[in-house]
Amino acid sequence: MSANKQIVVTDWAKEKFFEGNFLKLTLDSAQRKILRGRRISDCNKILHLNLPRNGILNDGDILQTNQKNLFVEIIAKKENLLKISSNSKIKLVKASYHLGNRHIEVEIYDDAIFTKSDYIIEELLKNIKVDFSKTLRKFFPEAGAFNHE
Repeated sequence: MSANKQIVVTDWAKEKFFEGNFLKLTLDSAQRKILRGRRISDCNKILHLNLPRNGILNDGDILQTNQKNLFVEIIAKKENLLKISSNSKIKLVKASYHLGNRHIEVEIYDDAIFTKSDYIIEELLKNIKVDFSKTLRKFFPEAGAFNHE
């Protein structure tokens, strides 16, 4: 790899087996939606994302670069989240409604909802009387209904 040559990330890798060098790029949920621009790899290499505009970067994605046998692996960053839970399914539905009404990103499971930690959201959750706790984990919010994120 030439010391002066820019590393441009051009597309998702199409193959399943790769030979070459890998750079890791750790991104939070918001950063994984942005497909163009300058980034810094986990080993401090400058990367220029120039990906097709449709899609989202997912944990474990392998990306091609403009350099032969150099790939970038996407790693989802652990984020400070709130885990929302309740013994009542209707309370979880109500919590989802109130969060969605405020356009708050959520990750939904049968028995829990995850959202980014925020003191205002904590107050809202206290008011609707659902349990919540702080946790550190990777965040994969639901895609928008119109899928134009």
